[in-house]
Amino acid sequence: MTKIPRGDIPGIYQKSVVVDLDGTILRDVRHRFGEMTAKCVCRDCNSGWMNDLEEGVRPFLLPLILGTDEFVVILDRQMQSDLAAWAMKTIMMFSFTNPKEHHGVIPAADFAYLYRYRRLSTRRMIARAFHMPVRAYGMDEEVLFEWHLRKSVRPKGIVGFLRLGHFGIQVCSMRLPGDRRLNKFEEFPNAMPLWPPTERWVWPPEEKCDEGMMDAVIHGGHARPFGTSKKQ
Repeated sequence: MTKIPRGDIPGIYQKSVVVDLDGTILRDVRHRFGEMTAKCVCRDCNSGWMNDLEEGVRPFLLPLILGTDEFVVILDRQMQSDLAAWAMKTIMMFSFTNPKEHHGVIPAADFAYLYRYRRLSTRRMIARAFHMPVRAYGMDEEVLFEWHLRKSVRPKGIVGFLRLGHFGIQVCSMRLPGDRRLNKFEEFPNAMPLWPPTERWVWPPEEKCDEGMMDAVIHGGHARPFGTSKKQ
């Protein structure tokens, strides 16, 4: 997204561009900043549990987005749960801004699980967070928000990515037999596991991601297959 001030219309406008993996622009929409809607949920959900998720992350989301070292964010288990669920919900909603032929990438079971439990599965879903660079992608201004969605083969599932400012989060949901569990992400200086939650989650990470790492996270380059283990 890039913000485009208009002298003849009060307020700030932005352009939302949906880009395919090969760089082809699939959709180009211009709208008032912060007012893009997918129109894919009912009023009760939008003003109910989805709004509750938004309100749950509001107190600590801005420091994550700004990415400045002087803001230390400490999240308890419930806050981590809200943040991971909010990220998945946001990725789900933005998937409907794609052309209709791409709407079925996220399985219906994932929508149903989030609707029923208001959180991610601790058995077949994992998430991790990154301090990311803000890039322009050849545009006149920096891109403040982006999301990506791709399919996983081993095991089958989806890998979603969401970035707001300097805060990036990767959410993975896999199709697994009932007796298998998805292994947690390992912790690295530039990658912090977010889901399943821990007793205490502290931001920012020790190291920031460079652009090469960011590309690998988004597109799956140099990524090892997701590991699974026997359910305890």
